[in-house]
Amino acid sequence: MSGEEELGETLTRLGLRKTVPRLTILTALREAATHLSVPRLHRLVISTYEMISVSTVYRNVTVMTAHGVLHSIDHAGETLFGLAATPHHHLICRRCDVLVELPADRLAAAEAAVMESTGFAMDPVGQVLHGYCRRCRRQLLA
Repeated sequence: MSGEEELGETLTRLGLRKTVPRLTILTALREAATHLSVPRLHRLVISTYEMISVSTVYRNVTVMTAHGVLHSIDHAGETLFGLAATPHHHLICRRCDVLVELPADRLAAAEAAVMESTGFAMDPVGQVLHGYCRRCRRQLLA
């Protein structure tokens, strides 16, 4: 199955129509392999689909987020959208603002420890953790 077919099946499974704008947006996010703001996403998709407006991108990411195809996080004063197919958390460097995805299962032990010690149940995906990336840590220690 091709990547576009897989994205189309995701839309259908979640009750959304497979439209050219939606497939173009999802393809751009998959190829970017990161989270993008609507303006940046729009700049990417118009290279493939010139007729798409920024308002169309905004409407579609809003609908796809509401249906669980995408998720959003606030980062550096912007709302960024990413694919929600693989459960993950977000690591953000306080110095350079790099955003790294961490598979959700990598924090399972920490989530269990939080639950056991506090009774607080963390969301199983989508946590945003701040710290320092490897490069910035090296620069700070130098």
